[in-house]
Amino acid sequence: MDKDVVKIATRENLLEIMKDVKMKMGAVRKIIDDYGVFFSNKNLSEMIGKIMEKTASEHFSKKMGYEVKNALTDKEPDLFFTKIDLSMEIKMTSTKNAWTGGEFSKRPFHYFLVSWGEEFDHFFVCCVKLEKEDWKSNMSNNYYGPSLSMKKLNSLNDKIVLVGSIDEKGRMVREKV
Repeated sequence: MDKDVVKIATRENLLEIMKDVKMKMGAVRKIIDDYGVFFSNKNLSEMIGKIMEKTASEHFSKKMGYEVKNALTDKEPDLFFTKIDLSMEIKMTSTKNAWTGGEFSKRPFHYFLVSWGEEFDHFFVCCVKLEKEDWKSNMSNNYYGPSLSMKKLNSLNDKIVLVGSIDEKGRMVREKV
């Protein structure tokens, strides 16, 4: 794992970020409930992901002492550490067994793989550098998004579990923040 990533991807940093995400999602949840609007877990994952991007960019900018940008378009990395020229992606899921990526992404990235649950207060966060071949293509199944299974993640040696854990059977365990 890149030494700059190890400095960034600390349990302390991610716990602070996820606690802030939890608080912000609580406010979003209240609005959703007040208006009686239904969002699927996929929609909610998109919202949580965007909230995490903005929250993480603000947290890391303050902590690192230089600008960390969050994506404003799909072409941009979710997080970009300007001083060290480092791009990071955030992949969000509501499941405990897989993440979905972009089939046509050309570059390897460092990722924050995040799983959320309960009332947006239980999280699993892992940092890992993934190559294109780490993702299982689903194009043959007429589905555009490649997937990364928990089993595959567990087999990778170069990962840092920051929030939550992986149990002795290789299953994800979310942590209440």
